[in-house]
Parts: sequence; C-alpha cells; structure tokens
Amino acid sequence: MRLKRPVSVFILLWGLLLGAPSFAKDNGLGYTPPAPGSYELPPIKRAVDGIVLDTKGHQQRLFDCMDDKFVILSFIYTNCSDICHLATYVLQQVTTELKQDLMLSGQVRLITLSFDPDHDTPEVMRRYAQAMECDTSGWVFLTTSSHAELQPILDGYGQYIVRERDATGKATGAFMHVLKVFLIDREHKVRNIYSLSFLHSTLLLNDIRTLLLEEGANR
Repeated sequence: MRLKRPVSVFILLWGLLLGAPSFAKDNGLGYTPPAPGSYELPPIKRAVDGIVLDTKGHQQRLFDCMDDKFVILSFIYTNCSDICHLATYVLQQVTTELKQDLMLSGQVRLITLSFDPDHDTPEVMRRYAQAMECDTSGWVFLTTSSHAELQPILDGYGQYIVRERDATGKATGAFMHVLKVFLIDREHKVRNIYSLSFLHSTLLLNDIRTLLLEEGANR
C-alpha cells in the first residue's frame, strides 16, 4: 500500500469544514474554548472490550491495549479517501502536543481500530501508520481477524458503517460512515464523543486535562 499524505490539502479541507478560512492564523477553532476544569464531562456510557489484532498479528483484548491510560479511540479504514485521513492528521497533532506537556506525558494512549478487516490486515495497518508518519510510541493501530470479532465492538460504541456497492451489488471497497472519536477514562467510561466538526487537538487536550483535574479532586 502506498499512501501519501497531502498535508496542505488536509489543512485546507479542515479549515473549510470548521468554517475557519484562516486555519493557520487561529488554529482552526475561531473561538476561545473553556478552560480545563471549568466544565464537567459526565460519563456517557461504558466502553466496550473485544478481541483485536495488533500490527504484528498478535491477538489482544482491546481493554489491555488501553493500559490504564486515558484513551482516544478512533475508527477508520485505510482505503478511506477523506475523513479518516483527516482524523489521523488531527491525532498526529495531539501526539505532538502531548510530548510538549509534562502533565499529560505518558497519561494518554491513542488507539486506531479499522472497521475493514477484509482489507486492513495487521500488515496493512502497520504500513498505514508508517505512511501517515504516526508516532507509534503511544499510538496503537489495530484490526480484527473477522467481522464476527469486529461487530460487537462497533455495536458497543455505536459506530455504524454501511458497505457501499455498485449497480451490480458488488462491494466497492468503500464505506459510508460517520466519523466518531471517543475519549475514554481509566475506568473504561466514555467521557466524550467527537464528530468531524469538533475533532480538534485543542478540544481533545482540554478535555483530557479536565479529566485529570477531576481525578485529582476525587483523590
């Protein structure tokens, strides 16, 4: 698989999607978000476990991959031509900013899970991460061995997908789906769900800082 990341195109599209013509100037938000700890993130639901494969083909439990950290979980497929790559690009920004914040360093795990196990083998996921220049020191790329293993995970998170087919009924390899990225706390509770319009590194990191402050207050 050869995948080139047209970063400038991603940035332009992202700015247009967020309604921010000057992406570089205001970092895409166009407003000042609330300060960490000035708001609450009540639990939405329990996160869901399942059997997954890492990029070496080793079988694991999804919860084991979370490793007692705050988790940003995204669902993608590597043949996606638009929003999946945009999501990966935003999460790249998150990893860069995490390294610059000593309070967050080592506290967060990023997990990207494919919902196309037919195509996205462990090797394909490894090459995808490499082609997208992702820092895999704290970012795990996963797939599943079958749709039977995948479906309970998708159902549990409410990540619905529809396989696209041509006029003859043959699968095209593309999927219709709504982008969802999940923020999960250490107790495996979903604390926020980001759609395309709200997937921004500043918002993600502010939410994680808010959960850290909540955690400190509870102690």
